[in-house]
Amino acid sequence: MEKYIDNIRRKIVEVAKKENNELIKIADSNLNSELGIFHMPELAFAYECGKKIMQDSDNIFGDNTPKWCRELKLDNRGPSDLVFQFKDESKIVIEFKMRDTVDAYISDVDKLSKLQDRKIVKLFCAVIDTMKKDLPFDGRVKKIDDDPRTETLSLDSFKTNQTWYKSEVHALVGVWKIN
Repeated sequence: MEKYIDNIRRKIVEVAKKENNELIKIADSNLNSELGIFHMPELAFAYECGKKIMQDSDNIFGDNTPKWCRELKLDNRGPSDLVFQFKDESKIVIEFKMRDTVDAYISDVDKLSKLQDRKIVKLFCAVIDTMKKDLPFDGRVKKIDDDPRTETLSLDSFKTNQTWYKSEVHALVGVWKIN
């Protein structure tokens, strides 16, 4: 199972960058200047990641193609954003957050950490709006990194469009494994 994680992590970052670039191409200086990755809803991002992972499933999973599930309820908790179920009953469960608060991030980490099945690999992905000067030391990243249940797999960033702040904003795509 572990051998799939790096490929999935790379695909998530690739999807974020591709979507950001596509939205920036649509943007113009008047009506759509805010278009960038943060224009995409969280579940749409999770869906697009799932789709791109499955489109490249031979390279990611080899002959062990999983069932792609979205918003699947596990262990009497709320639905998980993206789940890959394998024939041997093992799973990769991914929770996503898009431009949210540290409390929302920790809530997803809590939810994932409560899944105790040894056949579940748990990942948390956050696409974080941060100022260039704060890369990669955004307080939300530090809070997740400091949590003993997490292992940082990657922190990738790129410039994006937005209209909330006057300063240049970057999207920081963080992927963590939850123990």
